[in-house]
Amino acid sequence: MLIKERLTIRQFTLLTFLVMVGDMILIYPSLVTAIGKQDAWFCSLIGLPIGLVIMWVLYKLHRTYPQLSLFEICSKLLGTWVGSILSAAYLFYFAIGAAICVREVGDFMTTQIYLQTPIRVIILMIICSLVWGLMHGFRTIGLTSELLTPIVVVFIAFLFLGLIPQTKSANLQPYFDMPLVRIIESTIRGAFTSFGELIVLSVFLPYVNPGPHFKRDFLLATFFGGLLLSLLLLLSIMVMGATVTQHSIYISYVLSQKINIGNFFERIEAVMAIAWLISTYFKSLLYLFAFVLGTAQLFRLKTYKPLILPSSLLLFALGILISPNVIFYTDTIMPAWVDWDITVSFIIPLFLLLVYRIRSRNRKPISSDRITP
Repeated sequence: MLIKERLTIRQFTLLTFLVMVGDMILIYPSLVTAIGKQDAWFCSLIGLPIGLVIMWVLYKLHRTYPQLSLFEICSKLLGTWVGSILSAAYLFYFAIGAAICVREVGDFMTTQIYLQTPIRVIILMIICSLVWGLMHGFRTIGLTSELLTPIVVVFIAFLFLGLIPQTKSANLQPYFDMPLVRIIESTIRGAFTSFGELIVLSVFLPYVNPGPHFKRDFLLATFFGGLLLSLLLLLSIMVMGATVTQHSIYISYVLSQKINIGNFFERIEAVMAIAWLISTYFKSLLYLFAFVLGTAQLFRLKTYKPLILPSSLLLFALGILISPNVIFYTDTIMPAWVDWDITVSFIIPLFLLLVYRIRSRNRKPISSDRITP
């Protein structure tokens, strides 16, 4: 194995939660509300069991060969050539995913906080921190998640508690007024933009210490992450209304600006930004790590560390070139990204499970009573 260190189940579940939340803290409400309008909160809740089915498929794929990563499973089931082509497609997906996360941070920081700072400087600073994390190894990433996850949870709890007095149930009306097709489309978008991107965890599942409650903790981490996003979406609509939620790209940041408790506890948007930056950092870190590790496995290298620097340079270029501005990202990339998530996190894993089932059935020995003399 290229990675000698192993994570505990707790460390991996915390990483799962952080990747689940990730950049979705800011953009998830607007993505789902753009189609579901005032019924988007209902669509998001319906998407929770769909998301758990996605996670169950990914877990079953891992159990086919527990010691192999996603790239190695592709080669094992489909052969060297076809498996390598599929692995290269996943590498492209992870590279673009990491670039999108990095670009989201750059756009957010240069439009909301550091207005006069060039976006290249922000992206370069982020990539330097990603390289630092990768150089220190997988176990260090897991230990850091134990330290920083409580900070993210506490900051989000502050956001929820501070906005409860400003909620208005009238913003949810009229109930279930959207056509069924729009509700289904919004549900699919909510499920796959949040749960679907957890396909990156399939690369690291072999490097987690086995335990009796691993499956339970893995599914619970994704469930609570999805539930948090659903509650955030519900809160956004009840406070700001469906129209404002739909057209505010960074709705959570806008919500944090509205908190005012006794003219004393207010202006905590910087705290909300810290929570979002922490979770997005871990998501982009695992996406970049998956790209580096998958490249090393594809080319049968003995170690992945020499690939970290060139991969980070590639990520810097992709982060600059992938989108001219945030409007292009929300109007062009995200609608296509949902279809990509469906393909890589559900359709292809189901296909691989089908291939495994067929090959396992063909390998069964013929019983003696069926052998003709």
